[in-house]
Amino acid sequence: MTATIPTTSTVVDRPARVHIGRRAVVASGVAWLVFAGLNMVLSGRWWLWHVPDLLPPLAFAVVPVVLTAGTALLRLGRRPLVIALAGLAVGGAQAGFNPAALLPSPGDVAGTHLKVVSWNTEVWDAWDDPARFIAFLRAQDADVYLLQEYAENGLHPGDFPGYTAIERGELLTLTRLPVRRVVALPAEPAPASSWREVYEQVKSLRVDVIAGGETLSVYNVHMPIQLDLVSPLSAKFYRQMRLRDAARHRQYTSLENDVRGNRNPILVAGDFNTSPAMGDIRWLTGSLHDAASANRSLYPASWRSYWPVELWRLDWAFTSDPVTVQRYEFVDPRGMSDHSLQRIELTVGRAR
Repeated sequence: MTATIPTTSTVVDRPARVHIGRRAVVASGVAWLVFAGLNMVLSGRWWLWHVPDLLPPLAFAVVPVVLTAGTALLRLGRRPLVIALAGLAVGGAQAGFNPAALLPSPGDVAGTHLKVVSWNTEVWDAWDDPARFIAFLRAQDADVYLLQEYAENGLHPGDFPGYTAIERGELLTLTRLPVRRVVALPAEPAPASSWREVYEQVKSLRVDVIAGGETLSVYNVHMPIQLDLVSPLSAKFYRQMRLRDAARHRQYTSLENDVRGNRNPILVAGDFNTSPAMGDIRWLTGSLHDAASANRSLYPASWRSYWPVELWRLDWAFTSDPVTVQRYEFVDPRGMSDHSLQRIELTVGRAR
């Protein structure tokens, strides 16, 4: 009987596969770590990075978790595991999770209590029953409404009795508090401007209201989108992306300058068209308080597009001292918008 001698390929087959797998995981981990690092540096600073910005924020958690799990299950060694965990450490903060949900809710504080609603209405009631739409808004019983995508002549007498209405193009602020000052940003449009011209020019509307003896500045914000829905193989795609980036930068700069120069208590809220993975609002997260600290969801999301569930957060609310957010939640729009409604309960009058 002749013994079978293993061939060289049989002997080294499994170790070779393990070696190739380890190299593939290491290469993937390094590539992801570099990408996550570049996203932190370039997002919001380089117009061409708007293309990678389209990546869902959850990918910054899912990809390194998959790499980490694969490394552990396949026992590929320490180096691939360290690289995968480094990717998770760098990208995790960009995924949109809310660790504050694990902390106790803020208790009652002294001051003037207000309820504020902010909502991108998706072209007002264009596709909705007008009576149902207005009833939904009125049921929120807010002291201040910050509404985006308001349609020209969309408000009718009697829709909001007892409220003062301030509009600039698509931005409508309704308040039952006394109004002290109105500021359109970047600048007040010329008196002869058409509604469409104001729509294009004004993307932040500041209204100063009197709340319990304090002057509270509420900013109603709707930032332009980054991309046109045209083929990325066309020159028009990149030309329009650069123009839109310039428009966003102009709008964000005017808002930042006004906020930094404002000594009143501040609330900034609206549709920023900016996900947690995008760097456009790093100055806001660095200088004001994100209202999500009073949200009980580990993954607060506000935009669903045509999906049945919210995908990620595009709608934000920020406050300065002495404003304390006591409750912050996203409310189901009941099919009347692709954005959830932001409901903010806050107190003005006590420093943190």
